[in-house]
Amino acid sequence: MLEGSQRSFAQFRKWNAGLNGTLELEFKTHSPNGLLLYTDDGGTYDFFELKLVEGALRLRYNLGGGAQILTEGRDLHDGHWHKVAVQRAGDTTSLTVDNATQARASRGKEFEFGHLDSNSDVFVGGMPAFYNNKLTMLALPSVIFEPRFGGEIRNLVYADDESGVPRRQEIRMKDFKASTARRPARRRPAMPTTTVARFLDWLLTL
Repeated sequence: MLEGSQRSFAQFRKWNAGLNGTLELEFKTHSPNGLLLYTDDGGTYDFFELKLVEGALRLRYNLGGGAQILTEGRDLHDGHWHKVAVQRAGDTTSLTVDNATQARASRGKEFEFGHLDSNSDVFVGGMPAFYNNKLTMLALPSVIFEPRFGGEIRNLVYADDESGVPRRQEIRMKDFKASTARRPARRRPAMPTTTVARFLDWLLTL
């Protein structure tokens, strides 16, 4: 669980978006606003920003021809699980929330998402404090000021290498505090390297 505090975020391997890449995840929350996911080309032009805005899911992205926005869903902060998919198909990008889809074609002539070797990792729930004084390293500097996501995320799936084969992602780094209210003090077990789903199970042992 991501608590939405000033330091909460989770970091995952780079997304190989290619020209036909897909990124999927599921989330649930009671907060109408918050950054779910961000990744960019290392601070030049291209980026994907996925966030909740007043209970609707908004995808803002740039593939070199200018920023585009797709918005789907409403009242998604209802405490239920919602499935999200970002799909690339050449110049067209689509956002699907549950079973509803919005799509738009990008302007320009080149639609690759940066280069896998220099792209940033995928950040979920917020951005690391590392970027606070390094805004020039972000293709979308305003992302650092977005409210952090408070809720649960599971089944983050995308391709992270040149093979282009999607797979469930494992956390590379995290910075947040799990709630311990009304629980007796216990020694924290060592955090395993695991999938998102198993990581959430680990939190229940704290």
